[in-house]
Amino acid sequence: MQENRPTIAEGVSLAFIGEHGVLFDEARQELFQLDGGMAFVWSRLAEGAAIDRIAEEVAGRGLPAGPVRACLDHAVSEWTRLGLIRPPAIRQRLDVGGARIEIRYATAALAEHVAPGFRNLEILPGPVDDAPDSRLDVGEEDGAVVIRRGALALATCQPDEIIPALRGALTLEAVGLGRHEVALHAATVAADGHALLLSGCPGAGKSTLAVGLAQSGFGLAGDDVALLGADGRVTALRFAPALKPGSWPLLAGMRPDLLDLPVHVRYDSQQVRFLDGVPSAGGGPLPVRWIVGLDRRDGAGPALDRLDPLETLRDLIGGAASADDRLGTGAFQALARMLDGAGCYRLTYARLDDAVALLAGLRGS
Repeated sequence: MQENRPTIAEGVSLAFIGEHGVLFDEARQELFQLDGGMAFVWSRLAEGAAIDRIAEEVAGRGLPAGPVRACLDHAVSEWTRLGLIRPPAIRQRLDVGGARIEIRYATAALAEHVAPGFRNLEILPGPVDDAPDSRLDVGEEDGAVVIRRGALALATCQPDEIIPALRGALTLEAVGLGRHEVALHAATVAADGHALLLSGCPGAGKSTLAVGLAQSGFGLAGDDVALLGADGRVTALRFAPALKPGSWPLLAGMRPDLLDLPVHVRYDSQQVRFLDGVPSAGGGPLPVRWIVGLDRRDGAGPALDRLDPLETLRDLIGGAASADDRLGTGAFQALARMLDGAGCYRLTYARLDDAVALLAGLRGS
C-alpha cells in the first residue's frame, strides 16, 4: 500500500480574478475566496506538494514555522470539511479477475481494518501514468462506512459489514468492465491445469466443498464467481473464501484456526468468516474439465451422476451475469465452448467427506 498526499476534489478549480484568488466548486456551484497566502498554498497542493514541504516554503519567507504549520493544518482541515480537498488516502491496488482496481482508504484505521482482507490480491503500483481500470474510495460519513466510485455511492454499511460489501463492489467492478463474456456463479478448484466448477443455489455448499477439496489435493481458484472468456476458459475471482456458520464445524477439523477468525456481516445479514491460507491454484484462465451441480440434502447417500450438457447449460445460465445484464450471443458461444470439453455431473450428498471423496475420483477421468 502507498500513502497519498491531500488531493484536490473533482470539479474544484482556482482562478485569479483581479487581486483575488477564487475557488469554484462545480458540484455545489459555490465560490470561495482565498487571500494571497492561501492561494499559494492551494496552488502548491494542486501541484502535488506535501504539507510539510509547503510549510517549509512558507516559513522560508520569514514567518515562524510553528504558527505557519498550525495555520496550514487548520486550512487543510477546513477545506476537507467543505469537500474541496480529499484527505491523504492510503492506496491498495488489486488484481480482481484481471482488472486492476485501486482502493483508496480515507484513514489509516480503515486501511488497517479492511486491507488485510484483500492482501492476496495485491499488485505493485505501476508508473505514475499506469492508471488502474477503476478506483474505489472507502471513507466514513455520519458514522457509517461508504464505498464510492467518484461521486457515486456504491454501498453504505457498518464497520463489520465493510469487507463483504467491498468484496461485492469489487466483483461488480470486475464484471462491469466487460472484459469477459459472462460471470458464472460457481466456485472453482483446479488440478493438473484444469478447472472444476461447482455450481448450485445459495446454501448448496460451494465454498465449503471448495475449501474441503483444496485441503485434499486440489487448488482453490475462487469460491464464488468465475469469469468466462470467449475462448471457453475461466478466470476465478481469488477472494478468500466466505464461510457461513454451517460450514464452521465441518471445516474446523481441517483448519482449527477458522473458529478464531473475526465474524463479518453480509448484505443479507448472514454471518461469514474469511479463511486465508487455503492451498491455491491461482486465478486462471483455465480450461474447464469438469462441471458439477451440487444437490446437498440431509440424509442423502452420496452419488455422482452424469448430466446432459444442456441441463448443465440451463443451470449455469440461471446464475450468470454480464456487464449489461443480458446473455448475448458471445456469452452463449463461450458457454458452448466450455461445455464442449467438460464432463457434466450432479453431486448429491449430505456429508462433506463423502463429497470430497467422490470428486477426488474425477481426477483420473
